[in-house]
Amino acid sequence: MRALLLAFALQLGLGSVASAVWAAPVPAAGNTDFELAKAHFKTGEIYYDRGRYPDAAREFEEAYRLSQRGELLYNMGKSYDGAGDQARALKAYRQFLASVPSSADRKTVNERVVALERLVGRVNILASVAGAQVEVDGEKVGTTPLPAALELNPGGHKLLASKEGWKTFRSQVVVAPGTEVTIDAKLDSLIQLRIVQVEVPRKEKVVPVYKRWWLWTIVGVVVVGGAVAGGVLGSRTQDVSGPNLTLPKIQ
Repeated sequence: MRALLLAFALQLGLGSVASAVWAAPVPAAGNTDFELAKAHFKTGEIYYDRGRYPDAAREFEEAYRLSQRGELLYNMGKSYDGAGDQARALKAYRQFLASVPSSADRKTVNERVVALERLVGRVNILASVAGAQVEVDGEKVGTTPLPAALELNPGGHKLLASKEGWKTFRSQVVVAPGTEVTIDAKLDSLIQLRIVQVEVPRKEKVVPVYKRWWLWTIVGVVVVGGAVAGGVLGSRTQDVSGPNLTLPKIQ
């Protein structure tokens, strides 16, 4: 670690204790980001020497963001390792190996990666909707579906998955070294579509009185009855002749 710090210091113009190990040229003077990177690197070096590893990791990470120097990923990994943050150390070491494949420290870093892979736990988060923001202990780690399982330090962690229009999913998980668990993050929609069946009362069609069957039945009976009565009376009137009364014939 010390050798790499000194090499980086030389490249940034902070000292001349060893030959530079970087192939990239030193940026031109006046580059504001590069000057800030030097300041963060120097501060990180002081923190590391005093055993303040979380502070050192923060400073090296900022120096890397500003300079994009791959060697700083190794410094970050060492600092996180010293702070006991195996998950972040593992991530930084892997990035270092990919960024600086010809590093003389490659064998040592590879061995540490293998050891850390046995110390972290893995959590698969399967969300019921895509595009949900996933957070672990308040830190955003991506959106669903996540490309791979999350590698977390052993212990308890708070999980959260949220998306506009959906009820936020919250859960807690306890991670054990070398284990893998799956969390089913079900998000319920806040928009409930309800199909309500409304029963409309049927109106009975009003039939005019003159169209009702019973009216015309009564009328028919009355007409027929009147005709019969009229016929009977007429017959009686016609058959009366002289002094003798003749009853009408039954038809």
